[in-house]
Amino acid sequence: MAVGELISSAGTAVPPTAVAIANRHEIASAGLGALLEAGGHRVVARCSCESDLLHSVETSRPDIIILADNIVCQEPAKTVLQLRARYRSVAIILMLDEHDAVTAAGLVSLGVEGILLSAGRARSVIDCVESVYRGRRWIDPDLLCHLAVAEQRTQNGTCLTCREAEIAQFVSRGLSNKEIARELNLCEGTVKMHLHHIYERLHLSGRTHLARRWLEDAEMASLKGRRNKEAIGSDAVIGARFAAGHT
Repeated sequence: MAVGELISSAGTAVPPTAVAIANRHEIASAGLGALLEAGGHRVVARCSCESDLLHSVETSRPDIIILADNIVCQEPAKTVLQLRARYRSVAIILMLDEHDAVTAAGLVSLGVEGILLSAGRARSVIDCVESVYRGRRWIDPDLLCHLAVAEQRTQNGTCLTCREAEIAQFVSRGLSNKEIARELNLCEGTVKMHLHHIYERLHLSGRTHLARRWLEDAEMASLKGRRNKEAIGSDAVIGARFAAGHT
């Protein structure tokens, strides 16, 4: 094994990877950097805004950019395309907050090499970086569960408004109308009106029926996600949601 190489989770030698971290939150960026350096990789830049990122990539020439969604905000496609136009050889890993995980299916078309959850496991970060450096595409296995649950709830709630879906989820968690009203900054009467519409649209008899239906659907979706997660290895390609990678 050459000097400076490390052993991957698969037991093979991996040369140190030059990584640029783009994250507005200084503590999160520092923690991610420490994790990567402990894993034998080199952090060549830490950026807190998009303009800083573009300049740092020019000067530090990283192999991989870990791009947090708080940098790209509402225009991830624009940022990714800018990076692609200037630095075609740089691999891009998007890091998403958990509440943004359901949007991941729409991000794969950007052609990024990896997608991570910011609240995911430390080992996932290392696995992702090593896989992407080897030329493989990678998606956080924990993200599959979120996508499966979101997909199932979307199918079951196609006739519900966003507000009604929120209320139905709170009911499944056992919250009272008063508690739901407080969470959503609504009056209790408005919550009752939404529940009446939900019962009618989903042909349910009442609150207990709604909670049971929502939880059953969520459990089925979660089971589907776990099965998908077990079906892939840490270095596997997610063909259904990711464009085919190259080896």
